[in-house]
Amino acid sequence: MTRIIQITDIHLTVPPHKVSGQLNTHALFEKAIDKIEQDLPLFGDIDAIIATGDITDHGDVESYELFKTQISRLNIPYLVIPGNHDSREAMLTSFPELSASSTNGEINWVRSFSAFDVIGLDTVIPHQGAGALSPSTLQFLAQALAENPDKPALIAMHHPPFESGICFMDNIGLNGADEMETLLKLTTREVRVICGHLHNSIVCSMGNATVLSSPAVASSFMTDHRPNAPVGFTQKPGGYMLHEWNNGFRSSYLSLSPNGDLYPF
Repeated sequence: MTRIIQITDIHLTVPPHKVSGQLNTHALFEKAIDKIEQDLPLFGDIDAIIATGDITDHGDVESYELFKTQISRLNIPYLVIPGNHDSREAMLTSFPELSASSTNGEINWVRSFSAFDVIGLDTVIPHQGAGALSPSTLQFLAQALAENPDKPALIAMHHPPFESGICFMDNIGLNGADEMETLLKLTTREVRVICGHLHNSIVCSMGNATVLSSPAVASSFMTDHRPNAPVGFTQKPGGYMLHEWNNGFRSSYLSLSPNGDLYPF
């Protein structure tokens, strides 16, 4: 069985800086790693951890090095893709293994595991909050899906390829989702799509695939579909996801709040 942990939207900064003057994201990530380490014995073997973007808040090398220091405590291979707060250039400096996957300045890659492939897609538009699947990234996805037509695929990206109903986030959503949906309708693979960006857990359908956004490490966004909904975040505990293959994809939400006491029935 292949198992992948997903974390997202860490927004790491170098202490003592706090994001928006409120979030000590370094301490929050340290606590998140503590919680994941505590949870690991519950899951069985984990093949990899993937961070689906906004690893840092400012895209600086120092913050990526802090990320590496913390995540290495888990002794599990990790994968990364950029988000709108990240810097491709700084990521290539801190994660030199990505250089082999970088074309046209974009970071797209495929990693094969026993039960499924993981396809990482770059949705960044430099210096913008919104994202896009560029023609070259869509071509990369088409080729990646065609290579092993009978093997399931987990597609990882930062920007969600759907509207969330959270207006201020949909205003910085994804261009190219329609073209991606066409590719998903054409593929013979069983596909699951995972993303971040929304700091919230939402499940949608796209073509023949299920699409999931993961809760964030750094903060949470309210599910508020009013056109005049306030723009901001809450400090409610976030979460992470466990994606695995068990005669089909199975995705589980895990909270980053402390485990409560377990009571017998």
